[in-house]
Amino acid sequence: MQDGHAQVKDIDRVIVRPYPKVVLLYPIALCALVCGVIQSFAGESSPERDRVLGLVFFTVFGLNLLVFSFEFTRMKTLTIGLGILAAVFLALWLGERWPIIQYLREFVLHRRFSASTEFYLGLFVYLALIFIGVLVNTRFNYWEVKHNEIVHHTGFLGQIRRFPSPNLKTTMEINDVFEYALLRCGRIMLFPASEETAIVLENVINVNAIERDIRTLLSSLQVEIETSRPQE
Repeated sequence: MQDGHAQVKDIDRVIVRPYPKVVLLYPIALCALVCGVIQSFAGESSPERDRVLGLVFFTVFGLNLLVFSFEFTRMKTLTIGLGILAAVFLALWLGERWPIIQYLREFVLHRRFSASTEFYLGLFVYLALIFIGVLVNTRFNYWEVKHNEIVHHTGFLGQIRRFPSPNLKTTMEINDVFEYALLRCGRIMLFPASEETAIVLENVINVNAIERDIRTLLSSLQVEIETSRPQE
């Protein structure tokens, strides 16, 4: 028990940094980098290779924007997955009577999805600069949960807002399955006793670990209050 209490008391504050949704576009940046590097070091231009790379990039681009644009709850994701599975089985069943699969395959393979090396590398550099800007901004705009207060740091000049943390209630929500899969993103809501409205922190990366640390911090505060009471 002493080791457990010591481990609890090791956490004296928890930093929570909400991020904008643009960080979820990192698969596009990585795919653009890979495609640009392959085309850059592959030597002579090959229309077939460039077409395959373009098709791969377009697929990643489309799927990533889909995740970025909509919230896929567990139920919605399950429904869409079952719908896609049903469509695949329907296409296979129809393919036994008509050459639908062959037509779809030829249609996709004959599309000329291709882009220049400069496009891929330029897009990667542009997104990388945005990610660096977001990272710098989150160093100056973040929340700090302590034993006795919640501190909101904003601005380069260190503007601070404080909220009391005793009797603090918290909730964690994972509203999007794919956002959680990409960066372990979720929403943390803080309910200070002195405030009528909740503090909502969107797109918190590694949300499970952050929420666990907040619970540990609050439980250590409760332990300290109980042990500090005089025995009757």
